[in-house]
Amino acid sequence: MLSLGLIINTHEQPDYLARALSAVARQISPPEEVLLADDGSGEGVRSVFARWSAAHQLRAEHVWQPHEGFRRARILNQAIARARSEYLVFLDGDTVPHPQFIADHRRLAREGAFIQGHRALVKQQAAAWFGLQGFAEDRRRALWQGQLEGLKHAFRWPFPLLRTQPGLRGIRGCNLGIWRAHLIQVNGYNEEFVGWGREDSELAVRLMNRGVRRLDARGRALCYHLWHPPASRAALPANDNLLAEAIGQRATRCANGLQQHLREDDAHTPA
Repeated sequence: MLSLGLIINTHEQPDYLARALSAVARQISPPEEVLLADDGSGEGVRSVFARWSAAHQLRAEHVWQPHEGFRRARILNQAIARARSEYLVFLDGDTVPHPQFIADHRRLAREGAFIQGHRALVKQQAAAWFGLQGFAEDRRRALWQGQLEGLKHAFRWPFPLLRTQPGLRGIRGCNLGIWRAHLIQVNGYNEEFVGWGREDSELAVRLMNRGVRRLDARGRALCYHLWHPPASRAALPANDNLLAEAIGQRATRCANGLQQHLREDDAHTPA
């Protein structure tokens, strides 16, 4: 069976993280490991993950770095380096996965490809309680109250749609499935990205330039993003420039990436 690791990134959202982890515990096909990529949270997040880890029988590791600005790319690389699974699924800590989220990603995984899943949006009112009760009950209540956006991503379809998508539209790191070997080949996330925005798109550019297909999944691998105030967009112009450079140079690797965090055996994986 495919060994699958779940990487959850977070920063100072202990309540939302607790809901995400509760949903992970209810997966019909649990991951082999859960790695928390924590960009400098305090004791609240640490306590939530420690209690959850102690109550479950899978491998769990809290990967932490000091908070020195928004350094999502760097903490994700550290989690990738510590992962042991051959296939990695990425989920934001403010996102509640469907009970079949991991099972769907297992079925969707394809050689030579990465999977982009999608999300429904839980509006502000329902974000106060979505994920605290039973999943079906919460989804029904949110739908009844008009608190779900992106309804086509809120329900599993009778038959999934999996299609090649060569562009960057819809690339989001909150629902990605990528072979770990492919991440090593492109040197993971580019740690030049500091501040919100575009690090996932730039990674996708390098993967596709290296010949890894993007497969867009509809009707499967569902998750529900909980409303929160938007992050600062101050770094977006600089990050847009980094993305444009990767596109213009047809980059397949970044210089400042995953390799510096890898174990000795991984560091010699053929490029």
